[in-house]
Amino acid sequence: MKKRFVNIRIPVILALALLSGIITGFYFVYKNIELIWLICVAPTSLIPLIIFTAIKRPKFVIFTLLAVILFIVGVFSCISKLENYKLNEIDTSNPHYVCGTVVEKNINSYGETIIIDNATVDNTPFAGKILVKLKVGYGEFCDIGYRVEFFTTVTKFELFPYGELNYYAQNDVRYSCAVYGGMKSQYRFSLFGSIRKEIRNALYENLDDDTAAICYAMLIGETNDMDERALENFRFGGVAHIFAVSGLHIGLVYAILGGILKKLRANKYAAALICISAIIFYAGICGFTLSSVRAVIMCAISILTRLIHVKRDGLNMLAAAVLVILFINPLNLFAIGFQLSVCAVGGIFMFSSKCGNFLRKIKIPKKIADGAGASLGATAGTLPVMMAGFGYLSGAGILLNIIVVPVISLMFEIMFVAAIAAALMPPLGIILTYAALPLQAVISFLATAGFENVLITGFGSGLFPLLYCFVFLASSDKLNLGAIYGSIFFAITLVVATGYVLIATFTPLTGHKIAISANAYGGCVLFKGSSGNVLVITDSASTSRITDLLNDNYSLNLDGVILLGDENCAVNYDRALNCDNVYISDFYVPVQPYRDIKFNYAHKFQLSDLNFEFTDGYNLTVTDNGIKICISCGDIPYTDCDLLISENINYDFEMRREICNAKNTVYFSKKGLYYNIAEYGKISFFTENGILKQR
Repeated sequence: MKKRFVNIRIPVILALALLSGIITGFYFVYKNIELIWLICVAPTSLIPLIIFTAIKRPKFVIFTLLAVILFIVGVFSCISKLENYKLNEIDTSNPHYVCGTVVEKNINSYGETIIIDNATVDNTPFAGKILVKLKVGYGEFCDIGYRVEFFTTVTKFELFPYGELNYYAQNDVRYSCAVYGGMKSQYRFSLFGSIRKEIRNALYENLDDDTAAICYAMLIGETNDMDERALENFRFGGVAHIFAVSGLHIGLVYAILGGILKKLRANKYAAALICISAIIFYAGICGFTLSSVRAVIMCAISILTRLIHVKRDGLNMLAAAVLVILFINPLNLFAIGFQLSVCAVGGIFMFSSKCGNFLRKIKIPKKIADGAGASLGATAGTLPVMMAGFGYLSGAGILLNIIVVPVISLMFEIMFVAAIAAALMPPLGIILTYAALPLQAVISFLATAGFENVLITGFGSGLFPLLYCFVFLASSDKLNLGAIYGSIFFAITLVVATGYVLIATFTPLTGHKIAISANAYGGCVLFKGSSGNVLVITDSASTSRITDLLNDNYSLNLDGVILLGDENCAVNYDRALNCDNVYISDFYVPVQPYRDIKFNYAHKFQLSDLNFEFTDGYNLTVTDNGIKICISCGDIPYTDCDLLISENINYDFEMRREICNAKNTVYFSKKGLYYNIAEYGKISFFTENGILKQR
């Protein structure tokens, strides 16, 4: 029997239709495109419907009609969510009396925050959620499930700050406020919150704080208590997914419970009901995170299909989970946790079997081959998301997922049972102390291994994710092209993707690209040219924003990093930038080394065919073939320039023109009508033959 080119999976096509609709709706809102254009092009979606009707294929007619409906649902549900989020329902200039139920609580190095839902503002119901910042220790008087009330002035979150979808929009958190006194709280019973609190108490009472935080993250998926450096080590090692409650956790809980029920010879229907209820309950304890909901849906489908003896298909189960999650909230699509969860599982289903078969053919033991195949599949599936979202991919991730994750899975089972026992009967907490010993050894190994030195960084944005998908599809076992045509297709897609990365990496060939990015606290400027790359960082720049900028501009290596501000801004310098050539103004008294970084204290210097000069510790002048660029994170300097890039503006417009006669101005923060990163997102200029242009 001749194989089809591709086995059509209807749930996958329907999920892609809904996903495409959501992306289309998002693009229309992001670009402020009138809906009339969507109405004009919508009839083209009916063409397949007409074709299938003409050739009398009723099944395809129904299927195509359903796909069109899902596309339309995706478009308008996304638009509705985004437009509702933009509405300002509360007067932000006056204080209000706010009441609400605590649904989330976080404690980190910056203080404590809670998120309240089911809120009322001046006794009027409010649809969204509110982020509340508390003073240190204040959160002891309110926990998840508590009802709180206070007077405060609220601030509206923007939908697209710095040109990107607001992280809080995904969870419908619309306002923020600060409460440093006068808050009343009332205990309200929360089943999931109480259980989570008991597990947390059991861990912290029997383990040191660092180990307890990691164990709590493993069991519940909450990483806010973890030391930032410890979490970073897990990420650099490519095993941070153990803290996202997903298939690994849900599967192990199901396996433990299923094994107990099998020993008890429970009725298969009763056992199925108990197992599904248990994994839903566990997901509730973990806050119904997207990865846990995805895993629960897939696990439930697997249990039910086995019960009624229906053939299971991994991709169809994944598609069903995606449909449910995106129906609940279309903005879930833009959550990086959801993207990683779906891509990891999809990568395993599409790639692991082919890889495992190959490894078995070269005499690799079956268990090792299967583990390596799953690790390679998950890594391959998540590569574009990791590169675009975090700016790096762990070079050690594949090996560690083969060796470390099975060990951690065993530890999870032991810690899960021990934590539940200690929460129910505190005297059994002694078990936790011994159960955590192997985990402490793993933590010590990850902390000292230096995986940050083998990170793959510097590319992954632009068209790369799309081109990579074609390469990944060509290398999977889902296209029945045969050996010859399959090899040709794979070679073509690989050459195109590689060529794109090389062109993006070495562009521009002449002159320089000036890429500007920022966050709420500071900014960064990249000078990219054929002779090298130089990065300028202000004293409050975000390391995640820095790596995003480098990733967006395919800057694999840096010839120099320049810090604007005193030595304290070195906390924003990330060793993952792969550059030891760091410059700071000689305005400061030399300190060597500072935070393990050796500075070049300088006044005038050259890098990558550019001339740099510090005006003072907070102002830098860059000259490129007669073009003068000023970068300031302090008072604007008294100098003319072709481009002013500033963090602050302390003068009115006319005075600024007299002080700094800049032909082009860009501000990191939002400054009224001025051109700024906060409103427009990343901005780029190009220099060529002594001419400055914006593209």
